[in-house]
Amino acid sequence: MENKKEYVISNQILRSRTSVGVNVREAQVAKSTKDFIAKLSIASKENRETNYWLRFLDKNGYLSDYPNQKTLFDQSESIIILLTTIIKSTKGKIINQKLYKRCLKHTLYVYVLLSVLILSVLSGQSIQELQKLKAEYETIRSGQAQLQLPTEVDVTTGLPRKVQLTPYRFEDDIEMEGEGLKHFGYDFFTERDTVPFWENLPTPANYQLGPGDELVISLWGETQLRETYTINREGKIYDLKVGLLNLGGKNVKMARSYLRDQFGRIYATLKGKPPTTFIDVSLGELRSINVNFVGEVQYPGVYPVHPFSTVITGLIQAGGVDTTGTLRTIQVKRNGKIVSKVDLYDYLLKGNFPHNIQLRDQDIVVIPVRGSTIEVDSAVVNQGIYEGIEGETVFDLIQYAGGLIPEAADKIGLSRIKPMGERDPEGIYEGHYINIENAKLIPIQNGDRIAVHRLFKENQLVEIIGQVKVPGVYFYYNGMTLKALLDLGGGFEDSTFWKSVYHDQAEIIRRNPESRYENVIKVNLADIYNDNGEKDIPLQNLDRVVIHANLNYFEKDNIYISGEVNIPGAYPLISDDETLESVIGRAGDLTGKALKNGISIYRDIIHSEVTSVQSEVLLNVKDRKVRVAWKNESISLMPGDSIVVKEIPGTVNISGQVYNPGLIEFRKGKRLKYYIDGAGGVTEKGNQKSIVVIYANGVVSPNKWYSTPKIEDGATIIVNEKPPSEPFDPTEFANTTLSLLSSLVTILVLSKQII
Repeated sequence: MENKKEYVISNQILRSRTSVGVNVREAQVAKSTKDFIAKLSIASKENRETNYWLRFLDKNGYLSDYPNQKTLFDQSESIIILLTTIIKSTKGKIINQKLYKRCLKHTLYVYVLLSVLILSVLSGQSIQELQKLKAEYETIRSGQAQLQLPTEVDVTTGLPRKVQLTPYRFEDDIEMEGEGLKHFGYDFFTERDTVPFWENLPTPANYQLGPGDELVISLWGETQLRETYTINREGKIYDLKVGLLNLGGKNVKMARSYLRDQFGRIYATLKGKPPTTFIDVSLGELRSINVNFVGEVQYPGVYPVHPFSTVITGLIQAGGVDTTGTLRTIQVKRNGKIVSKVDLYDYLLKGNFPHNIQLRDQDIVVIPVRGSTIEVDSAVVNQGIYEGIEGETVFDLIQYAGGLIPEAADKIGLSRIKPMGERDPEGIYEGHYINIENAKLIPIQNGDRIAVHRLFKENQLVEIIGQVKVPGVYFYYNGMTLKALLDLGGGFEDSTFWKSVYHDQAEIIRRNPESRYENVIKVNLADIYNDNGEKDIPLQNLDRVVIHANLNYFEKDNIYISGEVNIPGAYPLISDDETLESVIGRAGDLTGKALKNGISIYRDIIHSEVTSVQSEVLLNVKDRKVRVAWKNESISLMPGDSIVVKEIPGTVNISGQVYNPGLIEFRKGKRLKYYIDGAGGVTEKGNQKSIVVIYANGVVSPNKWYSTPKIEDGATIIVNEKPPSEPFDPTEFANTTLSLLSSLVTILVLSKQII
């Protein structure tokens, strides 16, 4: 590769192969299995990239002189296979310490094989390039070693140990260093050379024909003719019938009149009264003109440009002006004299196209060094670096920057370099603050820095929240009152909406500069609206007003009752403590088939705290409702409750660890044992000490050794399973016993020695 001068792809191979070695090294000291796999995955990807570039070089003949191509590719493939095997084995198994160390050991083999391959592939690289890459790597490593967590930050939480207070600084609003400011106007010329816009330029009226221009002469009417001519070096064209025609120095308009006269000598119908033949002259292919661009341009030299080019389009074709060059006094020299001076600011800022600046062959466009560098920063529309000329003022430069923005302060800062004779050890800059009117009187100087302060961003706001039509944040003004803010929030003229508002108390939350907590001012809204504003309260900036809702006015959720009642349906609560008995009475009482103690009450889950760990069987959590257990009909209901009155089933349900779970006929007076025996008794896994009875009304009663729950119609009996227990291990029992005996013997021997 060195003989063939190929360094681009070989540099890419060096970087990717070096990355493989670095990642394998880092994998050897990985802090976790996840980090270990990540590092080796990156190494595998980089190795595959190296393999791709090696194949590319081999296919294009760059490795034809390499003696061991097969060994080179075999080594690269071996590294890929080895890395892939390590990654898969690490991912596919539960990593223990032994396997982890074994994988780290494999990475050593990868590193050795990798070192051999790097030396063989990079034999075409120069020593200077390798030393440069090594220096870059050492710089990165040293930079990482210097990274330290600040001492004021807690390592475990990442949060600061101390409260960090940063006071407001007015200087933060002004970037006096000018960092990031762009030179105005120079980007106009960039990235334009690929756009052939000059092909669409119209023919200027004063364009002078010259050698190389192509003319298309057309005759139509009584005589039909169309011929194309190219002007020779003497400025002439030749026609077989008309003869030699001199067009040098003529523009298109003059050439059209001249050619009509000359062709009229042969074609008389051109000069008839009226003429019956007409002539038209147009331009075809045009010659390029050679223009010299010198001075502070990006790429000075002689450029062939379009003959219609002006100073602006010519500079675009030549690559533009360097930031050290002027945009205010561009010179066009012709025949040793300055024929035009162009100020591009007039064009860039006002759209006034410069006149008489069409370029001609052998013109010289001179870009002098910029006359001044003025920084205009902060509260202007277009911050940047501008150029001023003699006679312009600070105000003019601000206008070039688009003028002041609305947030601009009244004072304009001006930093100026002192004249050489007035400089002292205290500094070379002098600062001034002027107003916008005085800025019209102060001429600019080279090196001036103009900075306009921004006004402090004040928050003149108040907020209203709660039961208002249009809650939100509103602008505050001096003299603003609570009633004015309420009117902005929609007001309370609507009598229906007024009823939905809690009148007796609203709150004004006001900041207190002497306390960390806010003051709360309680307000009676009825007084504000009923006393013609006499008790209105003036607001302060940043006040927050809270309007509470009248909960009594809002519609409550209905109670739904279904099942064995005479009038099932939805019923609104008529009091805060209305009971189950009251609602059943309003529903026409129970039917004859109703199970009186089997009424189920379901309540919205938002009214209770139910976790997923709790049994859904016991709580009947469904459709976002939870079952309520009750013992008497005096239980108070809540909005949204659902009541289901069951029909008398005449059975008892038994489930769990019994031989024949299912329904058993209810027999009044029969005890718990009767129903368990009827289900075949408790299985071997059943726990006779853990039997639960759930009544139809949701009440749960466990079976205790001193009390057996009474069985009622519709009840459910659940026999729970015994808790799992570990089997008896005689070997473990013997070891434990021997250990205890050994400890006792040791204690006895030690006690005798002490005595």
